[in-house]
Amino acid sequence: PEHLSASYLLALAGRLVTEVGAMLRRSRSTNTPLATLALDTEIRFRSAAERAAFSDELLTAVTTLVARYHDASAPHGREYRLLVMAHPLPQHTTEEP
Repeated sequence: PEHLSASYLLALAGRLVTEVGAMLRRSRSTNTPLATLALDTEIRFRSAAERAAFSDELLTAVTTLVARYHDASAPHGREYRLLVMAHPLPQHTTEEP
């Protein structure tokens, strides 16, 4: 599935840089704040099964929150893009002298 591919993650990250970069430049030029939210954390799973269970629970939680707060008909509402990404941390290798 595409939502599990590293290429898709990179495409989303690229879009994030493009969109937020443009909005940040505009925000700075007009001296107006840009409302954003960021979360960065690390998690270590005991197994692939737990990683899959976590992914399923996270998807359910986010879907539930979006359903609760999304209002497509809000006359003065502002749409936001929500990205949730995960990737393995780079392996740190130790070289022996």
